[in-house]
Amino acid sequence: MLTIQWQEEIVALQQSLRHEITRISGGSEINVIKHICINNLKAKLERLEEIDKILNIEKYKIVFIGTIGQGKTTAICHLFNLISDFRVSKTINGKSKDVIETRELLSTGSGKTTICEVIIKAADKTYIEIEPYTIDEMENLIFEFCDYIANKENTQVEQRIIISEEIQRAIRNVIELKKVTKSVTDGEKSKTITFDKAKELFDESGIDVLKKTAVDNANLESRTATKIEFDNQSKEQEWIKNNFDDINNVRLKDFAIPRKIYLYVSNDVLSGSNLSQFDSVVDTKGLDENPIRKDLHKYIDSQDSICLFVTPFNSAPEANITKLIGYHLTSKSKEFHHRFVTLVLPHKGEPEKVHDSDGDRELGIKIRQDQVQSTFKNLNLEFFQDNILFYDSLRYYRDDIVKVYEDYQEEVQEDKDELITAITDVIERRRNLLLDEIKNIRVSFGKIKNGDALTFSEIKAIENAIQKIENVRDLSKRVPSFVYENFVEQYVEFYRITYKAWNTKHAIHRNFGYYEPRDIDIYYDAKVFSEGIDEDEMLKKFTREVKQELENILYELTSANEFLKTLIPELVKEFYGLYDDFVDKVGTDIEEELIRKLLPRSQDSKFWNALLAEKGKQRKKGETFAGNVCEIFKRELELEANLNQFFQSKAEEHWKELVDKILSFFGEK
Repeated sequence: MLTIQWQEEIVALQQSLRHEITRISGGSEINVIKHICINNLKAKLERLEEIDKILNIEKYKIVFIGTIGQGKTTAICHLFNLISDFRVSKTINGKSKDVIETRELLSTGSGKTTICEVIIKAADKTYIEIEPYTIDEMENLIFEFCDYIANKENTQVEQRIIISEEIQRAIRNVIELKKVTKSVTDGEKSKTITFDKAKELFDESGIDVLKKTAVDNANLESRTATKIEFDNQSKEQEWIKNNFDDINNVRLKDFAIPRKIYLYVSNDVLSGSNLSQFDSVVDTKGLDENPIRKDLHKYIDSQDSICLFVTPFNSAPEANITKLIGYHLTSKSKEFHHRFVTLVLPHKGEPEKVHDSDGDRELGIKIRQDQVQSTFKNLNLEFFQDNILFYDSLRYYRDDIVKVYEDYQEEVQEDKDELITAITDVIERRRNLLLDEIKNIRVSFGKIKNGDALTFSEIKAIENAIQKIENVRDLSKRVPSFVYENFVEQYVEFYRITYKAWNTKHAIHRNFGYYEPRDIDIYYDAKVFSEGIDEDEMLKKFTREVKQELENILYELTSANEFLKTLIPELVKEFYGLYDDFVDKVGTDIEEELIRKLLPRSQDSKFWNALLAEKGKQRKKGETFAGNVCEIFKRELELEANLNQFFQSKAEEHWKELVDKILSFFGEK
């Protein structure tokens, strides 16, 4: 079907569906079968509208998601030609030599090198733009860093502060209190000593002077620049590498700490790259202890994003990735598996070492691909095996210096082309599935249009099904109250163990439930936790049996009549959508109720002040910071409208709405 053909096909089909709905609705009596037909045809109209929007997507975002330090930025740079040769000094065989090495234009390393999400786009000219943190947010980060310096040598774990390396680097550059390494002579020997200017100032003058000096040096009000353009004064690739590194590490005095970095790259740099065929490439912040984050959800939920979940070869699929993919793939109606890719990054020689591969790289990759697919199957997750891809960006590079072996340039390009083709194949497969769905809708519509009237026994079967469905409307009769009673306690425990470091908790409290540098949002966490991270948790677990019961009732109808075999499977698909909406609505209500309960998000709140007061507080024997904080948190959530009871009431309310929508399909009010 050519592009113009599917557009014409959808328009013609929509017109036919509307005409048939009008014809059926205009009859004398709207009986059960007419209700079923009308609602089925309306559902087809809605689906065609959705298919039309998806097929009209011109360019997709390619979103890389992965755990910290697993190589996604390196893969992005090599895949899209964001690399160049640079002269560097390197120690080889004990001697320092100047060599030419290939380096990535974005900051790479063993993890924790990029401070924020990076969005890369093809453009007419090269420039970098940032979305900055506010002055207040930067000031909070500076104060947190100062507290980190003050507590650096504290022997008590609870008093020790942990700050990510990338934030530390940025803050030190902003406040101009860096670590300085010097070579000193001790007798005949020389040794390297590191001086920490921030620590020295604290030791000399105390925390108050350190904070004042840090804020004064930062000159936050003057950091108003958000854009820098290529100046044609140097090689373009060199300009990108140097300026991206300066912005990422906040070395430029007129730039704030970036919340997001946008890199626009000209065709001169992208020569031979496929970046322009995509809307953008997104390098998300690395996953840490909590992989299910709100900032990732916007991409995962967006129809114009292909999500590449990056995982190392030897542990594919890595635990955080499995958890994140699993949470979303339990939503059967959203067809995430059409847009999800597991991108496995082997290091040189790893595929050949796979058991039973006999040193054959391709066989090792095939074995690992089968193992990844088996993992998803064992977790009852639908995942296309063709969407499990492999890419080793340094496969043809030398071991002594980062340089492609001579005569292997073509192989390097072939590997890039192979992966880009595989990604575009994901998009094409999705398009073809949707085109097939248009055909199936047309065929199904023809069967409905030519369908026969139901016999008395068949109508009786539908009436019996309706009665069974009505019997599951009241969730309280299927799910006992006690299952909700531990929600608050378990959610608070999730909070305690997920954000282990006490200073992370304190930073969350200081920001009234959020900590943006690490994309922490305790309100969104409550939504995810209440829904169930997988089908064996919380709401998804509580309602699994009654959900299956409803599904079985609907499927039983297909045996009553050949005509219903056309109608009911589509109703089951609609039910999956209604169930996913039910789970989402309950979770969203929990999120909004938690926000309401913890208002005001300011210093005027007794609750937040009580949490903040736990920092440095004298404690009784056996008490801990985390223990006290969690107890305060738990008490607050169980006050007045107890969150456990709220959870139950919303689950029952939205379940009734779900069942009523199923009944309305049969014409029942």
